[in-house]
Amino acid sequence: MTPSAYRDRSFVNSVDAARAQTHAAFVSRIGPCVGLYHFEQEQGSQMTYPVTKKTLAPQPVLIVRRRIPRSSIAATIGEVLPHVFLYAQRNGIALAGLPFTRYAEIGHGLITIEPGMRVAGQTSSQSAGEGEVIADVLPGGPAATTMHVGPYEQLSDAYAAIEQWIEAEGLAKSGAPWESYINDPGEFPDPKDWKTEVFWPLKP
Repeated sequence: MTPSAYRDRSFVNSVDAARAQTHAAFVSRIGPCVGLYHFEQEQGSQMTYPVTKKTLAPQPVLIVRRRIPRSSIAATIGEVLPHVFLYAQRNGIALAGLPFTRYAEIGHGLITIEPGMRVAGQTSSQSAGEGEVIADVLPGGPAATTMHVGPYEQLSDAYAAIEQWIEAEGLAKSGAPWESYINDPGEFPDPKDWKTEVFWPLKP
């Protein structure tokens, strides 16, 4: 659509001026390079992972759910994130944070992943021809979190560190973990500079 039509259309949900500015900043930051997430890289990891406990607020999101083999994770995220981004833009849904991927179910063969975008306020999804985009919420409450710096293919080390910390602290997991992509591979082409925050919800 033209810029004037985009401005006239506005947002479908209630968005104040501050959230509109946040949306505009994320569009400028994410839009050009959203398809570049999850490049394939092969490098060794020698990171240490300090784990902390945070209390999170519930966060409305738009996701696409896919059940795939592990070998398809990078390709699927690379396909889905641009789709969700464009869905939000076409339907006037304000973005409120960086992209993420939640791992809803992890099996020995297939896994269920939910790549998506944070949005401002609850929204109804499902418009004609885009039925796979789902409105959902990242849960609030306690969560264990750590920061991974480096290629996405080494993120399993961060998840392992969180699981070890949870067990050592005598805590219990509650629900599916997710990873949030802190910086843009388009702005930081060297994989060693990529930052990803990992979250795992905890039982109170």
